[in-house]
Amino acid sequence: MKTYETDHYIFSYEQGSLAEKEIIQIATTQEEGFAKICNLLKINYTEKIQYFLLDSAKEVGKLLGGDGECNGFAICGERKIYAVYNDDVKCIGPHEDAHLISFEHNYPHSRFIVEGLAMFFDETWWRLPNEIWSAYYKTINGDISVAKFIDNDDFYSLDCMITYPIAGAFTSYLISAFGVDKYIQMYKYDGADYCYAFAEIFGCSLSQIEEEFWQAIAKVKFDINEIEKALNS
Repeated sequence: MKTYETDHYIFSYEQGSLAEKEIIQIATTQEEGFAKICNLLKINYTEKIQYFLLDSAKEVGKLLGGDGECNGFAICGERKIYAVYNDDVKCIGPHEDAHLISFEHNYPHSRFIVEGLAMFFDETWWRLPNEIWSAYYKTINGDISVAKFIDNDDFYSLDCMITYPIAGAFTSYLISAFGVDKYIQMYKYDGADYCYAFAEIFGCSLSQIEEEFWQAIAKVKFDINEIEKALNS
């Protein structure tokens, strides 16, 4: 594989691939995301991230250790990211990088918290803001509950197309409402009792924060035609 090195990354890709053709653009995108993540989370990340750009989801899935397909994943202990980059799927951006970098603070027990931070930096899901998806899913299913999603069993019981954008929107709300310092304090929480953690750190119960979050989401307008177009694309 060929390599291209920047201040914070070592990119690897096949000669003649689309990734090789667009490596400058890829590198610029990742360096911008890297700076945003480190600045917000107040992390001095000194090791270079090894970023492997592959042609297909099948190749990435095989490296993940199975026969399935995968667009991208990170190996935090090895500071490596494997991602698809082709004409149809360009799995770049801050998501996997946010996992690697944020784990310098902690690896939270709740997957909702982990994916929420990565989705906060992504800002969108299928090209629409996380808040729009959250408003849509809450409209069609009023029983959706952040408190339940924080439990890993409940989080994994639903498709990521539902849980991921809601996690991202909720993270954005927490940072906006309570400030990044309080959010980082919560992210560093090592336990599994998030009802306790939220009350202790934010000074409000999880149920109260969730209620206020959904009140804010209720003000978000969405176009059902735009939603259906994204779902069918």
